[in-house]
Amino acid sequence: MDFIRAFRPIKTFSDHWGFKKHWRSAHYYTGDVYQDELQRRKREDWEIKPENAGPYLRYIQTISSEWPQLRLLADFMEVGTDPLRWRNFYGDDEKNRYTYPDDPEERQKAQSNRVDKTRVRQLEYSSDGGVKLVGEYKNPKELGDALKALGKRRGGEDSVGTDVKLKLFVAEDLSREVIEQLGHHFDIDPDFFRAHIFDYAWFNIRDPAWNPPSLHMDVTSRDWYQIRFCRARYFPSQALFSQAQDEANKFNIGRKLYEDENKAFWDIDVPPKLVKKQPPPELKPIEYLRSWTTVLGAPVPKKRGPDEETPPDGSRRSSPEKDKRVDAELKRLEEEEIIGKVGLMRTRATFWKKKWEGDCDVGVLLLDPTIKEGFPLWRGYRNWDPIPSEKSSDRHNSCVPSLTRSKSEVEASFFEDFMYWAQRPNVFKPPSSSAPDMNRVPELALLRLVCAEWLTLSEYIKTRLSQIDWEVTHPKEFLTQTQIDTILKKLHTWRRLVPLYREMLSETKSRLSHATSPSPKVSASTGPDLLTAYKDEFGLVLEQMEEYEKRIDRLTGVVTSAISIMDSRRVERLTLLATLFVPLSLVASLFSMSEDITEIGVTFGYWAAASLFLLIVLLLWAWLTGSQSHRK
Repeated sequence: MDFIRAFRPIKTFSDHWGFKKHWRSAHYYTGDVYQDELQRRKREDWEIKPENAGPYLRYIQTISSEWPQLRLLADFMEVGTDPLRWRNFYGDDEKNRYTYPDDPEERQKAQSNRVDKTRVRQLEYSSDGGVKLVGEYKNPKELGDALKALGKRRGGEDSVGTDVKLKLFVAEDLSREVIEQLGHHFDIDPDFFRAHIFDYAWFNIRDPAWNPPSLHMDVTSRDWYQIRFCRARYFPSQALFSQAQDEANKFNIGRKLYEDENKAFWDIDVPPKLVKKQPPPELKPIEYLRSWTTVLGAPVPKKRGPDEETPPDGSRRSSPEKDKRVDAELKRLEEEEIIGKVGLMRTRATFWKKKWEGDCDVGVLLLDPTIKEGFPLWRGYRNWDPIPSEKSSDRHNSCVPSLTRSKSEVEASFFEDFMYWAQRPNVFKPPSSSAPDMNRVPELALLRLVCAEWLTLSEYIKTRLSQIDWEVTHPKEFLTQTQIDTILKKLHTWRRLVPLYREMLSETKSRLSHATSPSPKVSASTGPDLLTAYKDEFGLVLEQMEEYEKRIDRLTGVVTSAISIMDSRRVERLTLLATLFVPLSLVASLFSMSEDITEIGVTFGYWAAASLFLLIVLLLWAWLTGSQSHRK
């Protein structure tokens, strides 16, 4: 097995995602937040004149001079995505995988695809507990027609009156046309869309994407709120992880997939060793491979007795068919080798709802796209549908998109999971009530999905910290003497991320009371109990994150101490080595005072005898002191 590995490309255990050069770039090609004139000149390349803009974009362009944070939303709608994708400014996307090409026709085609990107579904929640999927809209025209029909039904004879409690539009990703249609028709606050298009953990002092923070009293008075969370995804190889990063770059909204920079012994799946027989020493490498009887697929030859004939030499020679089987087996072993990676992506879900001019409530939910490569970590969350009884005739009535193992036409994504649970209101029925509050079903479905993602991430952090603890406890089995420093790198990753996750959880918990407060028609004994349960769930995850912070600090201290001990041992060895030369140098200096060169032989003998005696004394002293220190 080791011989086969010697012919494969070397893959280092510490291989990790590459640091992109433009992350440390000090160049702001479209201008920084202070360079108004440079920004104005750059916008001339993509700016849409007011006479050619839609009513909602024209409205944002008009007010952005007084509300500067909305200027980035206008740029997003005009470009169709992040303005920095207008050109390959940083030189890292020569194939234009996520930036627009320089050719005008190709750029217009790519921009049109982003601008018109539409994936919206409409749900209606009735007062009798029913949920109806009204439509799925895949282009701007279908969405526009649905919104026009919605207005006609509201004012005409087909109005459903008070039967419909909530009309919900769920959108995956964002585009100019989706913002234009929904924003104009429902007169939505532009900050609702502005808050969803980018996700930054922090800002540099020159970032043009800077979004001024809002006062808590202003946040609670909005008709929309946002939940930030993190999703973890597993990838069997570096190639799939790189493909997933490229896929994330194709989103219109700004999201990044990061590797957690944590590797463990258990992430790698080494193919099983093959049973081999020892080849003669004169065999060449290819003959060495051919001697692997298991690879060749032939049975191990039995020892022949004295009466058995020896087959001719030609029958023992390899054939082209056997060589092909060797190559096929080597290829199979390479494909079966797994080097697991986990990617982390910060995600946002933004929900807007208000009473629509005396009619039922209308809501808009913005969700992030899901990467198709890889798998949800640990294959996702628990199925919340009740487990059917053994005597039940229908045992296949639950087909959650992310949990279904069989092939399905429905893709496994956060969007599809939400659509599935949002149409099952009985899952969110309060314990003390026979019917759920239909106005709150979408929000409760969203909260449950978000909480499930947090629980998975919390378990993952616990796993990584436990692995680090295990590596520190048994360094000889899992680490070499030069790899102890890599543990600090793993810990520094979580030292950076866990406080951010704690901030996101605290933010969600503080906004949950106002955002999901029950409607006046719901009694105090039904609504608040379920909402309090969700707040408690987020509180439990928050407590776990706080405990992880303390554990990371403790592990950092332990690892730092271990590194210091190893460094002191290295210094001790160097000191001992230098000490061994002291008697040699001393005696040589003493004997060098002899001026009679004819007596150098006698002098050398005395020098050797004296030096050897002192050397033995020093070694004995070092051994005795070392033994005593080890006993202590």
